[in-house]
Amino acid sequence: MLEINYKKGKYELKGSLILESSQGLLSYFKTLIKYDSDVVLSLKELNHIDNTGIDTLKELSKIAIKNNKKFTIFKKVNEKLSWVLNEPKLKEVLKE
Repeated sequence: MLEINYKKGKYELKGSLILESSQGLLSYFKTLIKYDSDVVLSLKELNHIDNTGIDTLKELSKIAIKNNKKFTIFKKVNEKLSWVLNEPKLKEVLKE
């Protein structure tokens, strides 16, 4: 299960970003990107992500670029997911 919470100017993802939750996340943020010029995600509370989840984050980045919007992901992640920081697909959207 994946929860999306908005706190202090960023969207915090909590739970698992896997095949089953990726489509819902994509739909939610596709709409949000149309109306918000700067979308910031936090993966700190995420405890599982698979390749579909990574591809979804990359797709959101592409959508934001296409719409001239800013899309960033904070580099602070759960220790179990530290490998995500080295994922080439996300390199351009990760920030300190």
